[in-house]
Amino acid sequence: MPPSNFYNMISRIISCVAMLLSLFGCTSQKKSPSIIFENIITAPVQKSTGAYLIKPGNKLLIQNLNWTSRLFPEPDKIQNGQSFSENGYRVQVNPEGNITLPEIGKFHVSGLNRSQLSDSLTFLYKDIVRDPIFEVEITNLQVKVLGACTIQGLVTLDKETQSLGEVLAKAGGIKYNEAGNTIQIIRGDGKEQKIIEYDFQQLGDPVIMNLLIFDNDIIYIPPSKEGIRSVKLSRKLVILQPVLIALNLALLIVNITR
Repeated sequence: MPPSNFYNMISRIISCVAMLLSLFGCTSQKKSPSIIFENIITAPVQKSTGAYLIKPGNKLLIQNLNWTSRLFPEPDKIQNGQSFSENGYRVQVNPEGNITLPEIGKFHVSGLNRSQLSDSLTFLYKDIVRDPIFEVEITNLQVKVLGACTIQGLVTLDKETQSLGEVLAKAGGIKYNEAGNTIQIIRGDGKEQKIIEYDFQQLGDPVIMNLLIFDNDIIYIPPSKEGIRSVKLSRKLVILQPVLIALNLALLIVNITR
């Protein structure tokens, strides 16, 4: 191929790169879509610290602490005086708020807290199980952690409430080189949400780090403007990388054929 053809090819590639850069420039100048928040209160709010009430959809782990079996020792699972099976009886609350219990059948649990359900189970099984002592866990309580953190997504709560510090630790901690100046806790059911916002300088305060986080809360760490620009730049470089490789290859071929 004559050198003139190579030069024409290079000029075309350079034109394409310039066009792509101009398109990226126009894209970056577009205004972000406006977001309208309704019924959102930005003042710090408190949530009742009362015991969590069981509701439809909750997943429960029920254990009888006086036996190692699921609820009570089943004859076909007793060997040498020892009963064995899974670590507890797992059941999900149906849309009507009921669960199905061995030897008992349907039982309405929606609206009860863990302690009340444990006491109810002790009463229900008092003539079936010898000296029952029940413990109930709710295994599907979770929060969302989003923004400038190491691991974004759902974080499971080990108990009904956990501290802000514990949840952030489960999310791998904050990426301070990408984070802005605030951290937000978004709380509500979608119809009315409330935002609790703190400056990063306050995170050293034990009162803030021990703030209680509840089921379905959202912890959002807004990224800084510099962090957003860095992400946009990295995306542009990923898209332009094949074009730049082709350009370098063309220049190398021209230099070899001279």
